[in-house]
Amino acid sequence: MKDKRIDLAAAAALVRDGDQVVMGAGLEKSPMALLRELVRQRRKELRLAGVVGGALNLDFLVGAGAAQSVDTCSVTLGRFARTGPNFQRHVQQGRIRALDNT
Repeated sequence: MKDKRIDLAAAAALVRDGDQVVMGAGLEKSPMALLRELVRQRRKELRLAGVVGGALNLDFLVGAGAAQSVDTCSVTLGRFARTGPNFQRHVQQGRIRALDNT
């Protein structure tokens, strides 16, 4: 049987500039190693979608300049911040497009 596992860099290379990346909310179980690799590979103009909200995962990609738009009902850091600071700053500055799907 062929081994279907790939390393982190190869997994991140599957994501192209402008692709849609969909993730769940919550501060737990965010794929941060993969997200950091996307930033290292300089992905840009990603269309982010948060299922039942977003958290550190979406805020991180926005702050790194990898996002073109965010489609979610909220981006929050739970008890640490009501709104993700990168998300809020980029929306206010018009650097990303925020799509509300509440």
